[in-house]
Amino acid sequence: MISGFLKKLLFARQFSMIDGKIEVLGKRHVMLPSDLLFSIQSSKEEIYTVSKKKSLENMKYLGSKLGASQESMLNNIKNIYETFGLGPLELADLKNKQKQAVVVIRGSPSASVHAKEPQCILISGILAGMFSYFFAQDIDVEEKKCSATGALFCEFNVGKRGKK
Repeated sequence: MISGFLKKLLFARQFSMIDGKIEVLGKRHVMLPSDLLFSIQSSKEEIYTVSKKKSLENMKYLGSKLGASQESMLNNIKNIYETFGLGPLELADLKNKQKQAVVVIRGSPSASVHAKEPQCILISGILAGMFSYFFAQDIDVEEKKCSATGALFCEFNVGKRGKK
């Protein structure tokens, strides 16, 4: 079933899939198989840093296109995350003043991978960028549970450096 957010984008002609191009709010996107994304994560630190930086840039861009403040972007974070095809995002615990959160993702793309250690480095970076935008501060994310290791869901601690 198509998400309500995506329906709004389609209605406003801000989402298109034409001639091999996917555009959301005037910005080109690419769909890739999840196993490909996880197999290219050879340098965990580098993939985390790059995905965090690009996610923050994308949040700033989407915020300007949606005309949304950082505070109101929280309502859109779930929708944007799901539109990226990364699964449903649940805010299990949000502490605005402390700039911390616990995020749960069920049905993560990493569920198709089986591993001994958490595999969601890319997703951790994406979430770090999103929450850095939302909290207007440099935020890091650490994965505590991963469906690739047999957990029922992926769980991420969101917070300031050294305070996750």
